[in-house]
Parts: sequence; C-alpha cells; structure tokens
Amino acid sequence: MFTNFYSLLGLFEALYVRGSLFLFSSALLPLLISGGISEGDGVDITSLDLSLIAKINLLIYLVAVALIILRWKRTLIFASKSIWFYPFLIFASFSYFWSSLPSTTFKGVIYALGTTAFGVYFASRYTIREQLNHLAWTLGTIMCLSIVFIVALPHYGLMGGVHEGAARGIYIHKNVFSPMVVLSVIVFFLKALDARENKRLMWGFFIVSIALGIMSRSSTALGLMFVMLAFCLGFHVFRWRYEVLTLALLSILIVGVAGFLWFVEFGGAELLFGALGKDATLSSRTEIWSYVMDSIQRKPWFGYGLLGFWNGLDGPSAYVLRAMRVKVHYSHNGFLDMYLSFGLIGFSLFISNFLLVIKKSLYLLRSSNAIEGFWPLLWMTYMILTNLTEGNIQNLSSMTWALYTTVAFSLASINLKKADYLA
Repeated sequence: MFTNFYSLLGLFEALYVRGSLFLFSSALLPLLISGGISEGDGVDITSLDLSLIAKINLLIYLVAVALIILRWKRTLIFASKSIWFYPFLIFASFSYFWSSLPSTTFKGVIYALGTTAFGVYFASRYTIREQLNHLAWTLGTIMCLSIVFIVALPHYGLMGGVHEGAARGIYIHKNVFSPMVVLSVIVFFLKALDARENKRLMWGFFIVSIALGIMSRSSTALGLMFVMLAFCLGFHVFRWRYEVLTLALLSILIVGVAGFLWFVEFGGAELLFGALGKDATLSSRTEIWSYVMDSIQRKPWFGYGLLGFWNGLDGPSAYVLRAMRVKVHYSHNGFLDMYLSFGLIGFSLFISNFLLVIKKSLYLLRSSNAIEGFWPLLWMTYMILTNLTEGNIQNLSSMTWALYTTVAFSLASINLKKADYLA
C-alpha cells in the first residue's frame, strides 16, 4: 500500500513540477485569453483579465507549501544552507511600505514568496540531473505545442501586426517565445551529449528548437543562441588545471579587449547593427534606458518597490511613456528594472547573492565530471544575457525566478571543497 502511495505521489510531483514550470513561463494561457492579439492591433495587453492565471499560480503555491510540509525536515536543511538568499527577499517583501503602488506590490510579494517556495521545494526534492530532466520535458512540450499552433492555428501561433508572420508558438509575443527557444537549445544540447537512450530524440528537439528560433525572426535570440552554444563548448576550459586555466582566461581577456577596441575604432558597431537589422539605439532601447535612469535618480536608495514602477500613465512610469510617446511596459533590461524596483540597497543585495551563485556554479563545474555540472553556470550566463536587452529578472513570480531560486538552493546544499576546484 505504501509503495503504491509513494509511486503515485512521485508521479504527481513530476507532473506538478512540469506543469508549474510550463505556466511560470507564461505559456498558452495569456495567448488564449488574449484571443491571439498582436503588437500593432491597438489592444493593450494590460487591459486583459488575467485573474485566472493568478488563481492558478496561487494553487501552485499552496501545493508547493503542502509538499514542503510533507518533507519538512529535508526542506529545512536545504533552506538553512542558503542564508545569503534571504536578505534580498526580505527587502523585496518590505518594499511594500515605500512602494509607489502598494496594492500591486502586496500582490507581487505574495507571488514572490510562493514562487520562491516552489524553487526551494524543487531544489530539495530533486537532484540537478533530475531538475534538468524535468525542464527538458517541459521545454519539449512547449516546442511540440508551438509547432501545432504555428501549423494548425496560425492566428495564434504566428504574429500579425508589425511583426506579421513571425513565429510566437504558444506565447503572446515573439520576444517572449524566443528566449524560451534559446533555453530549449541549451537544455537539449546538454541532454543530447549526455543521453544513453533517446539520443536521436534529444538531437531532434535541439534541431527543432533552432528552427523555431529562426522562425521567430528575432535577431537577438539567434545571436544569443549561438553565443550560448559557444559557452556550452567553451566552459570546458574551467575544467582545466588551475595554472592552465588562469593563463587561458588572461589570454582570452587580452584578445577580447583588443578586439573590442578595434571593433569600436573601425566602426564595427554600425556594421553589426546593420547586419542585424537594428540601429544604434537597439530599437529605441537606449532611449528608454536614458529615461529610466532619470527615474532611478529620483528614488536611488530604496526604489519604487516590487512592481511599483510600471503602471502606464497612472504610475511613476508616466514620465517614461510621455518622453517616449509610445507605450512602454518595461525597461527592456532586467537589471535596470531590478534597480528601479529596489534601488541601490536592494540591487546590491541581489547582486551579492547573484555573484555568490555564479561562484558556486564555477566550483561545481570544476569539481564535477558530469554533464549537469555545466547547467548552473549556463543558466546564470543565460540569465545575464537575456536580461541585457529584454528580461524579467525583476519579476519574482516568473520561471526565471523559480529556476534561479532552484539553482541557488541546489548549489548551497552541495559540499564543494576548495581542493576540488583548485586542482
């Protein structure tokens, strides 16, 4: 009887994790609720009733808490080993008291705590290898459904308006779909290299992900895709002996700086932007960043609070919208949005823990011979790159935050000896 119960519980947990990651990625439901609207249709997505998604998220959080209670001893051990994670989370929660939009911040705090609870559960329940397997299942489902929508339901699967014909799969915009495609490329590349069974299937999903990335017509995503693949291969240098690694990194740094200076001096930036179909403002992003910096200077220390800035013309974001004379929903830079929300103090708390997680990711890569040893560092690199021109790192209820929490607590639980990573 107990064997059957735990078997059913294990199956439920696997489905729960995959379904939660699917929904955290903003897949399917926003697209269906919107009726397949596209940028340029004249419909403001913020005016849509997304309360169903909020209710489902609350259910996910309740289940996470229940599963944590079920394994409270193991979870408590994991939770106690990552004390540097909590200062930022506490600061974000207390931002309600100085938020420009207190009611919105209060909801954001509930979702942030719930998503963090899910990440802690995911980290304490599964090993990094098992986490990667669940993520592969989730991304495989996303890619398959995206193909179905593109082929059979093009009104939903393809964008109209100003981006007519660009693939968006089961997401509301190609700029939301394309980062998921990049993540899929990374995960299935790792799985294909490691697979003993279903190797052809893993390579198949890898190729399909690249094809969908091309169909999304996102030059940023395509560039990111190949950069991340280069990192997948290049991160092998971190497994070299310490002396050789130091020499290699110094050589790369010297060549990189020299190449960058040559690139700037001889007008390489203009050639690159032209090849990507963009101008030097990165599709007006640099203009947005300039006005966002003005807003940061008004509340430099504590920021505007979690989700306390962007609210159209009814919030502090009105300054940016009037200056740009177009609708702007976020900074198009996750780190700037993080600074907007939490100011220098909160941003410093976040970056401190972020750098600590990167440090531990490097330690794991050097001390592990398994393919999953690459995953934490690749995920952290992906987070950095995707938040430079897009990103939702400041949204503490997203898939990004859930996986960041999972990686942070997973690494905190691993005993990495100094001798292992200096060898």
